[in-house]
Amino acid sequence: MDEWAMLRACQRGEKAVKEAGEAYLPMPSGFRTQADAGRMMYSAYQMRAQFSEILAPTIRGMVGVIHRTEAQIDMPAAMQGLWERATGDGLPLEALHRRITGELLLTGRYGLLAEASSEGSDLPWLAGYSAEALINWSEGRDFYVLDESGLIRDEFQWREQKRYRVLQLDGGRYTVHTYTGEEKDSKEIQPTARGGAALTEIPFVVMGPRDLSVAPSEPPLIGVARAALALYRLDADYRHVLYMSGQETLFIFNGEAPEAVGAGVVVCLTASKEDHAPDAKYVGPSGQSIGDLRQAIQDERANAASAGARLFDAEKKSAESGDALRIRYAAQTATLTSIAQASAQGLEKALRHIAVMIGVDPNTVVVRPNLSFIDATLSPTDAAALMALWQGGSISYQTFYEQLQKGEIASAERDHEAELKLIDAEQMGEDEDRQAALGSTPE
Repeated sequence: MDEWAMLRACQRGEKAVKEAGEAYLPMPSGFRTQADAGRMMYSAYQMRAQFSEILAPTIRGMVGVIHRTEAQIDMPAAMQGLWERATGDGLPLEALHRRITGELLLTGRYGLLAEASSEGSDLPWLAGYSAEALINWSEGRDFYVLDESGLIRDEFQWREQKRYRVLQLDGGRYTVHTYTGEEKDSKEIQPTARGGAALTEIPFVVMGPRDLSVAPSEPPLIGVARAALALYRLDADYRHVLYMSGQETLFIFNGEAPEAVGAGVVVCLTASKEDHAPDAKYVGPSGQSIGDLRQAIQDERANAASAGARLFDAEKKSAESGDALRIRYAAQTATLTSIAQASAQGLEKALRHIAVMIGVDPNTVVVRPNLSFIDATLSPTDAAALMALWQGGSISYQTFYEQLQKGEIASAERDHEAELKLIDAEQMGEDEDRQAALGSTPE
């Protein structure tokens, strides 16, 4: 929970991190000797510090890479309405898929519950639950407790309400209990499939960064968050030293202190003792540690990059071949591949729960993620070579079409059979147009 809270704060940015106070930026011990226990000095120390916003852009970039081309989702006709409205708040299916991927990158955990259809809708919908919301579960996947606490509207005001949902298998049948605080709201509910058939499996899916394991895993980008906080602390010290280096202190020896100092002021010192000449000097920190702090900040930025802040090398050589690029990025994209696969598998399983609830074959639901994270566009020469292989009988049309999809020439939203039907329809239309043209030609 502490790690998830840290990741959430780093994702929200500087305001959230600074609101956490000493949790992420400890107060220097010297500040505590002040009369106010260092509160004013710490406030200035914290205000000068700058938090590096690297986690949120990293997540957005990785989500963009994973969903560079949308996943191929096959669903029966009865479920097509989910494309436009997959959640209770009207989120489209593709947007929900991107949200799942973002949560897996951030916390390494996300849950999807297939809810019964609401009034005015024939389709069940999917409810998403963050990592923090799943507060109890069984390894046998027959018991889950979901924290649904949050703000509710009471006339013109909002108030916090504790609310929980308990999902369990009771005698092999899916049952739901809801609680407000510690009081059970009503009798248990037993959701059913269309036609009144009992549900024998809890329609709840838990996803991790590598698979559908219910146990929490280490968040994939926790290294980036730790590096961001380390940068924040180094930056606080760096700016504090810079500030102190510019705040020299005037010392007066054997003389009376002037009423004012600074530009435009003439200072004349009178000896307080006849046998000692007056003297005045400004004394300040040497600032020798500034260079070391600057180097430490640069080193920590490199650590953030290696932890995932920079997915692709910005200094890629223009002459580097596509094969060399793929090999060089293989290790960096391993995490992205597992997250893309887990996100697709979790969404597929959740959609299959909906298929069961509406009485259609769940095996007809298939989600194929995009696993090509770099530009894979086929050149005209490569496309012509594939065409020759297909026409020569060396590969099937299905294989040919799948390669065109990978090369981003053919549509990712149609399979080879749908493409053939489209080709046949176009050819029939051309034949009809040709015949109509011949029929209208004078003899």
